[in-house]
Amino acid sequence: MTATHALVVAFLDGLRRLRPPRPLRLVLGFVVGVQLAMTVPLPAAAVPVPRLLFGLGPEADGALTSPFLRAAPVRLLTSWYTGPKDLAWMTGWRSGVVPQAYADGYALHLIVYDGEPQGPVTTAYGPACGKAYPLSRRFLPDMQALAQTFAGDGRFYVTLFTEFQTYPCVNNQWVGAESYYRALQDQYLAAVAIFHQYAPNSRVSLGWGGWQARWDDPVNGGGRSLFPFLAAALQGSDFQSFQAMQTDSNVADVRDMTYLLGQYGPVMLAHYRPDNGSRAVVDADVRAMLTDRYLADVTAAGLFAISFMDDKLIRADPSTADFIERATARYAE
Repeated sequence: MTATHALVVAFLDGLRRLRPPRPLRLVLGFVVGVQLAMTVPLPAAAVPVPRLLFGLGPEADGALTSPFLRAAPVRLLTSWYTGPKDLAWMTGWRSGVVPQAYADGYALHLIVYDGEPQGPVTTAYGPACGKAYPLSRRFLPDMQALAQTFAGDGRFYVTLFTEFQTYPCVNNQWVGAESYYRALQDQYLAAVAIFHQYAPNSRVSLGWGGWQARWDDPVNGGGRSLFPFLAAALQGSDFQSFQAMQTDSNVADVRDMTYLLGQYGPVMLAHYRPDNGSRAVVDADVRAMLTDRYLADVTAAGLFAISFMDDKLIRADPSTADFIERATARYAE
């Protein structure tokens, strides 16, 4: 009993002892009742638990054998395509891995990445410098083959050109890379159309490096100022995606990129893993991000999925693995 309640009880007891006229008792009782009601705290409104789609890479067939996938409600299988050398084995999934995954209720996620060196390239906008394969004649036919591979009765997400800010020779800014970015944006929109045609179940996004929100350089179109230059690609996407692989902390990056990209549509954290393999960073990241407050914030801003790049750092620390397994069980859609 609170102090206020105790005073009210004492007052009512005294009122009964004095036995005032009945009308006066009714008025005083009403006043005291109102005062008591104002002091009783109302139960807090129930806050919905944030929901996310959790994924695991680096390839769908390998992810299916992961102990983490068996221990946690992971329903998104992420696979990496890193160039034409991957085409033969990946298209072989068309009659096995892909339809079976869809039948088992998994969503599939394809990341397209080019890790080849940069060099001079010719574009419709003039000479440029950057990675050649994304702008080459064979790129779009290769995307058609991948679209036909992943077409089916299930959810299929595509992250095209992940970390694309590193593709031109001048990284992370518009000035000095204008022709390359214009040509890349054209290829991107053409690839989106191909995926939609040959894999109607596909949803396509442009893959940002999650570091881009850490600074702003309006003069050179760098940092946050790069986003408006890619507006056509962002607006032509079905969703937005970015990676988080910083070696110090990814907590602010994930929040900031979600807020920036969420203006254009739903957002996926396409691949998460600190690039230096730091177990300490992973532990600090997940304990800060996989919480009700943090996830309520970023899901309200548009985040709908998080995919772990692989399970190596998860399995490296039993305490971290246990935390992630319990968190995914709480927040999985």
